[in-house]
Amino acid sequence: MSLVTALVLGLIQGLTEFIPVSSTAHLTVAAAAFGVIDPAHPEQWTSFMATIQLGTLAAVIAYFRTDIIKTSRCWLVENLGSGRKAFREQSADSRLGWFVIVGTLPIVIVGLAFKDVLEGSLTKDLHLIGISLIGVAVVLWIAERRASFTRTTSDLTFVDALAVGAAQCLALIPGSSRSGTTIMAALFRGMTREHAARFSFLLSIPAVLAAGVLEFAHEVKNLTLENGGLQLAVATIAALVSGYWSIAFLLKYLRTHSLNVFIVYRIALGSVLLFTGCSTEEKVAPAAIEQLKPPPSASEKTVVSDTIPEIVVVATDTVLVKTNMGLIAIELYGNDAPATVTNFLGLVSKKFYDGIQFHRVSRGFVIQAGDPKTRDGQARSEWGRGGTTASGKPLKDELDPLLPTARRGYIKGVVAMARKPVANSATSQFFICLDKATTLPYQYTIFGNVIDGMDVVDKIGSMDVEPGPLGETDGIPRTSVIINSIKRK
Repeated sequence: MSLVTALVLGLIQGLTEFIPVSSTAHLTVAAAAFGVIDPAHPEQWTSFMATIQLGTLAAVIAYFRTDIIKTSRCWLVENLGSGRKAFREQSADSRLGWFVIVGTLPIVIVGLAFKDVLEGSLTKDLHLIGISLIGVAVVLWIAERRASFTRTTSDLTFVDALAVGAAQCLALIPGSSRSGTTIMAALFRGMTREHAARFSFLLSIPAVLAAGVLEFAHEVKNLTLENGGLQLAVATIAALVSGYWSIAFLLKYLRTHSLNVFIVYRIALGSVLLFTGCSTEEKVAPAAIEQLKPPPSASEKTVVSDTIPEIVVVATDTVLVKTNMGLIAIELYGNDAPATVTNFLGLVSKKFYDGIQFHRVSRGFVIQAGDPKTRDGQARSEWGRGGTTASGKPLKDELDPLLPTARRGYIKGVVAMARKPVANSATSQFFICLDKATTLPYQYTIFGNVIDGMDVVDKIGSMDVEPGPLGETDGIPRTSVIINSIKRK
């Protein structure tokens, strides 16, 4: 993720977090367009969203700092201090503290109970987001028509707090909108639009704080300036600034306007998502485990050329890949894929691959390696993130279909550069084709072929794996397959 992308995502988060149009929907749509969601690890996108929400949390705290200090002081004095009082005798500020606590309980219970589902790929589906946008818009419209607009935060009861808190649980479904669902529930309870929004924002503090801190604590060990830390910081700061402005705008707007403009916008955006048939998997840049799609069914298989022996490919270099399973010799085609071969040899000279593991085995399809994070067997969730090139810049595709290597196709033993389904995005990851790889469309630069050691390749390709997102026979080998070195012959 670039700094510009992080800045844009942070601005979107802040601008849409408090306006009832769903920040998650807008963030996910933008992330899909930028190609930053990894469907093999959707929990990482959930962590990113939860962490940058700390920026919008800071915006809420900054904007309502006087109210928060006053409510906290009154609650502590009237409940824990020497001036303890019965609830019915407590001030409006102290009671507001209780209502925030009680209103937070439902989302804590539901969030913990359904954590795995919420972090899964289902909740990143743009179709689901589209349905949520429209569904909540309809209910919000009904609330606008039925609300009495006569009550304020001073009139809140525990029933009100539980009702609004229960509605906040709907915000766990992307596209619903935390502010949208809580304002909707508050309107049904007869509150004015402005006070409904104020209670909604105050109620968001504990939930966002808990989710953001937990996710940040989980991810902080992996965050460095080189590994997304700077981007996360930029996005969080951008969310803080734009979030503060968003709160001020909405409270002022709701004093004299209805929610109709947001209702219409939600329906329009939801309709676009539904009727364009878009999905995150079509737009995002998956990790290595998703880069090479599994072979299609027999009825979908492409025709493999029967004239492969007649196609002459001239090798320019040979490398020996020493693994703990045996030796593999690969010839390289510098004439057909000069930049790819130069990059590969550059990484070899830097001993980039020493200690690398084959981090993905797809039975009968491909075996894949080339990610520096595979040096650390404890960092399995990070494997397949993309690695780097010898120059530090992604490789341009070398996909001339007239070249001899392209005409041969992905026959067994062919070595190609893995890349995201985005042009010119290959880095250090390469894969060796097995029998079923002949079904692949020509979109990965072929730069070599195994000339000796196919028995080793077959042994790796038949290893037992920890099942991944693509099935029981596609995932991380249960026994590590280490590349001890790759040397030029």
